Amino acid sequence: MPLSVRVARNLIWLQATLALLGIVLLILELVLDSNDVLENLLYAPFYLPPILAGWLANQWRTRRPRIRHATIAVQVAIPLLDFVHFLVEGTFEWVLTAPWSALIVTLLLLPPARTWFTPTLQTPGTPSQPAPRRLP
Repeated sequence: MPLSVRVARNLIWLQATLALLGIVLLILELVLDSNDVLENLLYAPFYLPPILAGWLANQWRTRRPRIRHATIAVQVAIPLLDFVHFLVEGTFEWVLTAPWSALIVTLLLLPPARTWFTPTLQTPGTPSQPAPRRLP
């Protein structure tokens, strides 16, 4: 696995870990302060894209290009959703998530990442390994 892919995977895992921590804090807030339950539940969907990105990063061992494309799409969606949240609530979370997601997308668009996610093509009927040599 190229260095750019490993760095992107670790950043995504950190991102997903922070989202899981945010969900735990949200649950604690719901339990301790039950006055604003509806308002707090409105924040829950914003934690799902980073968790989805973490799940996709765990699927990278398949090396399928569609997993890479889906990860890039989710990383683009994260700051967009935070920007929508900014338009509604006035928070500036998108200022923090946009550079992070841009770095991950850039790492996944580099040529080593594209090469790593491209499956090796084999023509049908050709063995994956050469036949063993016969001893006389």
